[in-house]
Amino acid sequence: MGAPLFSIVIANYNYGRFLEEALLSIINQSCQDFELIVVDGGSTDNSVDVILQYAHRIAWWCSEKDRGQSHALNKGFSRASGKYFTWLNADDVMIKGGLAAVARKINQYPQCEWFIGSCYWLNEELRVVRCFRAHRFSTIRARWGHLSGGGPSSLFSKDLWKRVGGLDETLYFLMDIDLWHRFYFVGRKKYIRTSSYVWGYRIHEGSKMSGSVVAPEITENQRNRLMAEAELINLFARYGKSRRFERIANWCSISLCDYLCTYLENLRKIGCAVSTLTSDLNKNEVPDGPT
Repeated sequence: MGAPLFSIVIANYNYGRFLEEALLSIINQSCQDFELIVVDGGSTDNSVDVILQYAHRIAWWCSEKDRGQSHALNKGFSRASGKYFTWLNADDVMIKGGLAAVARKINQYPQCEWFIGSCYWLNEELRVVRCFRAHRFSTIRARWGHLSGGGPSSLFSKDLWKRVGGLDETLYFLMDIDLWHRFYFVGRKKYIRTSSYVWGYRIHEGSKMSGSVVAPEITENQRNRLMAEAELINLFARYGKSRRFERIANWCSISLCDYLCTYLENLRKIGCAVSTLTSDLNKNEVPDGPT
């Protein structure tokens, strides 16, 4: 049997309350040409029990102490055999048809090594809070450091990943943004987008990135916000970019069509339950497709 089209890595640490939904959102994708890898950082909650429940659909997994999310993802991808890589945060979900939409783009543009999809922001109960339509690639935005595509909405070739050296393990918050910079500034690659929704980003008070939005009064969230801002400043300095000019370039080069489509999507989808966006998360009907 040949290599799968996609390798998907989930890095988890004590997110057992969300992990099953993340796993099922991948397992129940209409496109089954993938392998699933789970890297658990030695969780002390029910995470391992959840992993064992779906172990027959997981190509490889471990539960051991690691050095953070970037290290865990690098570890997972070192085991991956797929032609294209992506990851899913353990508290997020993959949107129904997301893999199939990217697979269609790969068939359409077989020489491209980097694809991105659109993203829903979801509340803790998995209802849509906001829609983010992926922008077409813009050289103006890219040169000033604005590269559209959050972590799990980007899918990239194994070769490109290796050429740029994987994730920077010194970064705790913005390892994905740094990776996109290296794809463009080092790898000299441009992405192709699909307007289809691929990633469901769950915002909740325990999230290291969105926690400061949901619960800014929590001390840890305040600390995370400051640390993320410091990382962003250092990241732009690393690539010789200006945060102020990046914002201007983004707004000046945004597609009016994309803006209007996103506006209409928000009107139509806000408050929509995730059950209409993801494959049915039915614990009793897990397909036995290939891993």
